[in-house]
Amino acid sequence: MLEITNNISLGQGDAEDLELLEELATVVKDFSLCGLGQTASNPVLSTIRYFKDEYGAHLDKKCPAGVCKALIEYFIHEDKCNGCGLCRKNCPQNAIVGELKKPHVILSEKCIKCGICRESCKFEAVAVT
Repeated sequence: MLEITNNISLGQGDAEDLELLEELATVVKDFSLCGLGQTASNPVLSTIRYFKDEYGAHLDKKCPAGVCKALIEYFIHEDKCNGCGLCRKNCPQNAIVGELKKPHVILSEKCIKCGICRESCKFEAVAVT
């Protein structure tokens, strides 16, 4: 179940994986002999029941919460960026380029998706897609 869930969060899952995950969780719950085994799959079944749309989004290679690094990309809104340079200064990978007082750009090939740029931007110019 962990491997299937990880694959889905990495954007490598498909609809059959979700069906298999639900089936495995149900079998573990129904056929375990001890109380621990009977409740072990409850978190999986609960998330499928209450957050099925989140699973569906991940199957479409999107993360609505913006937390699955494999499925997100940081970018800078040009209209909100005043070129202060805080994001560029704080980026540990030097993945942000731009001149002072001009909109900056995040180089996605260098970005490690740590979120420091977003946290340091006082103008909410850095966003996740």
